[in-house]
Amino acid sequence: MANAADKTAVITENLRDMGLDDESTEKCLRMIGNGQLRELERFLKNYRNTLLDSVHKYNDRIDCLDYFTYTLKKNGGI
Repeated sequence: MANAADKTAVITENLRDMGLDDESTEKCLRMIGNGQLRELERFLKNYRNTLLDSVHKYNDRIDCLDYFTYTLKKNGGI
């Protein structure tokens, strides 16, 4: 865990916890350092949408899996 007194370390840890790679983390840190907060907000919003798309994709797969296993049980197997 980063030292709470080191703002950059705390921010870096948060960005990595979000799943950002090193390049994206550095990009965010540069935007923060340059005061480009609107750009940062836009970048993070796009990243959030990407994560949400992944959630929806995997949720659809889980639904298909659940339906398939339900159908197998209902029909006594294949």
